[in-house]
Amino acid sequence: MDWEAYFPTVIAERGYDYYLQGLVTDLQQTKTQITATVTGTKCYDVSISMSNDEFQAGTCDCPYAAGHQYCKHMAAVLYQVAAVNDSSQPAKTTDSNEDDHDENRVAQVVAHATNAQVRDFLNTVLMHDAHLAQLFKLMVGGLEPQRDLSEYLAVIDDPFETNADSDGFIDYTAATDFGEEMLSLLNEEVQPLVDQRQFSLVFQILAHLMLKIDQVDIDDSDGEIMMIMSACDDLWQQVLAEANTDVQQQVFDWLCHQLTLSSNFIEDALMTLLFTYFKTPAFIDAKLAYTAKQLRAAEKRPNGWERDFQVEKWLKYHLQMMAAAHVPDQQVIEFCETNLTVPRVRLFYAQFCLQHQDAAHAVQLLQTGKKLVTDDASLLVAFSQQLKSVYQQQGNQKLYRQELWQLLTEYCPADETLFSELKQSYAPKDWPAARTQLFAAIATNPRADLKPLYVQENLLRPLLKAVVAADGLWDMRSYEGLLKPHFSDQLLAKYDQEVRKMAATTGTRRKYQQLVDILERMLNYPAGKGTVHAIVRDWHQQYPRRSAMMDELSRLK
Repeated sequence: MDWEAYFPTVIAERGYDYYLQGLVTDLQQTKTQITATVTGTKCYDVSISMSNDEFQAGTCDCPYAAGHQYCKHMAAVLYQVAAVNDSSQPAKTTDSNEDDHDENRVAQVVAHATNAQVRDFLNTVLMHDAHLAQLFKLMVGGLEPQRDLSEYLAVIDDPFETNADSDGFIDYTAATDFGEEMLSLLNEEVQPLVDQRQFSLVFQILAHLMLKIDQVDIDDSDGEIMMIMSACDDLWQQVLAEANTDVQQQVFDWLCHQLTLSSNFIEDALMTLLFTYFKTPAFIDAKLAYTAKQLRAAEKRPNGWERDFQVEKWLKYHLQMMAAAHVPDQQVIEFCETNLTVPRVRLFYAQFCLQHQDAAHAVQLLQTGKKLVTDDASLLVAFSQQLKSVYQQQGNQKLYRQELWQLLTEYCPADETLFSELKQSYAPKDWPAARTQLFAAIATNPRADLKPLYVQENLLRPLLKAVVAADGLWDMRSYEGLLKPHFSDQLLAKYDQEVRKMAATTGTRRKYQQLVDILERMLNYPAGKGTVHAIVRDWHQQYPRRSAMMDELSRLK
């Protein structure tokens, strides 16, 4: 296979290293497809398309390949395939005893060699084999990076500059190249530093990159920024999982500082890093103090929606840190009582009360909370869901059902999970009557869709009525398989009505192709042939000047 021309040299070399390390597993090969798993930062699934023993295309679920690039994992698989195919060629056969004997003989030679002899041999071999040299570097680790920090930062800056126009804007077309270059740099420049455990240097590079991303002016409609941030997250994870305390402290201090500044793209990513990692007692205490400081700063902002947003955000994180730091209960209570006007605090406090066997206070907090958040649908659902759970725990069946009923009819209309939960609260003999009342109540909500509930209850006639009454054919496609065995004539009539309505206005050839696709679907009905024949006859009479339409109709069998 002459596939290496499709891969940048650095990518192929990294793939060769992966192959040599034995990181390719689960290899499966046919004439048209190769699949395997490659263990890198994570386990990545690779699929290679082949034709006449020639490489056609490849896919991998790593971040680099998400930018439509051929990655090192694909290269590793192709090297593995080449090795397997080579080994399948006729060769001198040896039995396992001979192999074991050869291995023992090599082991004996190595054991008798002096350190100087081994080093001289390694120098000779590695000087003439770049792939083995790179593999040896990765295995040994602890080597000095090939560039200093300023050079790495210049490498990171380059795609931002070369892909931007004179105004500093990276347009839609250039964004693709920008994303591919950045993912390549992260894989080929930064990942080796992680492998060599140069965590302090990696931190400084990632910090610089994230600040650049935060300020870049780009049309990333294809999600280039998201792909880059995802790749960065993989690298951050390795740094924070393996770095020593000094590096972790550097990252922690940088995150805390950056979160005091205004951000565009990266604030959520920084918050996630800060509150996902750093779980030692010392860091928990530091985050507790930090969130308290940020909360005080937010409360000093001028009144307005931005102040309210910042206060609620830092209240939420401060409560999380209070729980993680095992702050004394009385201190938690005093804090919550002081901030009850914030709905998230009220929800947290209600849960706290439940954990401390004070269900009555929790109910009071939640009932009052529902009245305070009537203009916020998501919070209303949160209060109602928690209140429902409390009533269930108390065994208060009447209030439990009442809250479920309100959720199903008002807050989360026709939610299938809640519907199943309510059904389980009734005896089988009582459920049909309750269900009839429930459906009538749900039907008054314009946001409700009862059809999934009809399916759940196997109520085919109400389902048919709803499908036939709906505009268009979307619901027909969703429920046709269930309804067709019982109501083929009614569904065929619905198709007839909708396809004639669609044909009433002219359109592109694509529209006429869609009409023919629908007619072909109708031919699968018992009375479909006659119905389709009548439609085609009428269209020939009504629309004879639509040449594209007549052309498409001619392909009907």
